[in-house]
Amino acid sequence: MTGDAPITARAHDPDTGISVEVGPGGGLRDLVLDQRSLRLGQAGLARAVLALVDTATARANARVRRAVGEVDALGLGVAARMAESVEDTTPETWRV
Repeated sequence: MTGDAPITARAHDPDTGISVEVGPGGGLRDLVLDQRSLRLGQAGLARAVLALVDTATARANARVRRAVGEVDALGLGVAARMAESVEDTTPETWRV
């Protein structure tokens, strides 16, 4: 990580051809699908994307903790604010 670069993380499943990039808290920044992913059907695709988002979110959150330490101890409520922000930007049609 350098200077002003945002903290993000990626996850990729080579079997399904799905790649995601998220910020801390799971805000989706990038989603890449290929022909293999389209064969999963709607429910399968949703499950595969959400599983990768969970993996990438854990990585991004760990990077935040390494970069700034345990933010909960500061009493700033950053985790709650990030979660609310992500929920506000997630379209209802993405929710399973």
